[in-house]
Amino acid sequence: MKLNLKLVTIFIIAILLLSSIYIVYFTIGKNVDKDSPSIDDITGDAVGKNGDIITILVKFSDNIKVTKATFHYKKINDAEWTTESILSGRFDIQLDDNEDFQYYVTIDDAAGNGPVGNPSTDGSIFYNIVVIDENNNDEEYTRNVFLEEASFTTCTYCPIVAGMLYDLYTSGNYNFYYVTLIRTNEKAVDRLDNEYNLFGLPSVFVDGGYKVLMGGTHEKSEYAQAIREAEIRIAPDIQIKVTAEYDNNTNKLLSNVFLKNNENEKYDGLLRVYLTEKVSRWSGPEGQPYHFGFLDYIRKNEIHLDAGENSTYDDEMELSDLDPENLMVIAVVFNSEKKQGYSDPPANKFPFDAYYADAVEGSELIEGGNLPPTVGFSLPEIGMIHFLGKSIFESKLIKKTVLIGKTKIIANAEDDSGVEKVEFYINGILVGKDTEEPFEYSFRKVKLLKRFIRKYTISVIAYDSEGKTGNSSIEVIGFWL
Repeated sequence: MKLNLKLVTIFIIAILLLSSIYIVYFTIGKNVDKDSPSIDDITGDAVGKNGDIITILVKFSDNIKVTKATFHYKKINDAEWTTESILSGRFDIQLDDNEDFQYYVTIDDAAGNGPVGNPSTDGSIFYNIVVIDENNNDEEYTRNVFLEEASFTTCTYCPIVAGMLYDLYTSGNYNFYYVTLIRTNEKAVDRLDNEYNLFGLPSVFVDGGYKVLMGGTHEKSEYAQAIREAEIRIAPDIQIKVTAEYDNNTNKLLSNVFLKNNENEKYDGLLRVYLTEKVSRWSGPEGQPYHFGFLDYIRKNEIHLDAGENSTYDDEMELSDLDPENLMVIAVVFNSEKKQGYSDPPANKFPFDAYYADAVEGSELIEGGNLPPTVGFSLPEIGMIHFLGKSIFESKLIKKTVLIGKTKIIANAEDDSGVEKVEFYINGILVGKDTEEPFEYSFRKVKLLKRFIRKYTISVIAYDSEGKTGNSSIEVIGFWL
């Protein structure tokens, strides 16, 4: 049967016409993307000191894709705005003098449904970054801030956050004290679950819930910024002074807390005196110990101070086997006024009653005392599969640390007075020791039939010159060890 060429041609032309009509109608006529993008969250006003880095975070969305995001900023006395892309969702500003900054953000999509701005699209309204003048002698800017970090021994991101807080603390550039609430401690669990309605780990509660940073994705600059903002918030003027001493004759801790209400009205609150270990007995998954790990309350009681009134609280505590050189006492005054807090702040879920910390001070039991060594594992790496002593890839299937073949253990040990030696234990049996860095030990015996697959507990103990110790352990699965 012969095809009618004329009919075939007409048929093809008809298909082309219908296709063209479809394209015009559904893409041009209907203008598929009419939805504007949106800025869902932004840092807002911020505060810092000269030399700080302020991190501005922006979350935005679109039904298709945000293709342009612009950060507009200038110093307060500048006439022109400087623009930079913030498509990554963050921008860092270095505060290089005492002049404040202003900023706003605009976004757009490929269809041009913007610009959308926050707080404006043209800079007529803007956010402020206030630079604190450290030379103005204003006591408002020297108030100490109090942080509580929620942590656990198996939490992957908790040691990372803990390291950031410790770096900020030891830098001496931020006025704050902090304790690490490790869920191995029952009283820490009670504080986190029953008073903070904890959502997830790690979480950092600033000044009793004034700010909450939940999760392990925050940068160090975000914690620094939260401290700065809490430092200058309006708070009652409550003077606090704490001293702690060690009585060598009785093996007791002696503490004294002095409070004074410098306000013109009565102050009601709660005094908590935390006992912490500067180098905690508890550590993260890789063996590095936490700092200022919470042990117990020395005191927890309501306080009621009339205008101008002062009060003193004395306590003593039997230390038993605690190392007095490793102890720090942190006294905190929490306001009795209830505020609304959320332990999942991005979603404003998991509410709790927040009582802001208005005053805090800490005291070492023995200032400059010899601290115990810290020790962890450089190898094996937690959660990785190792072949002949080398980490090759993540153990996603069984989520365990796996060792295949001859294996080397490398311990990372540090101490303020120097590490004398590191001992290595396998299933509780001493198998080796090393007195020089790198501190390491290798499995040397191979018994294929007896040890084709087996669980092991690898432990390391570090000693300093005074005999103080630090230890760490990991569970592994070994093949052909």
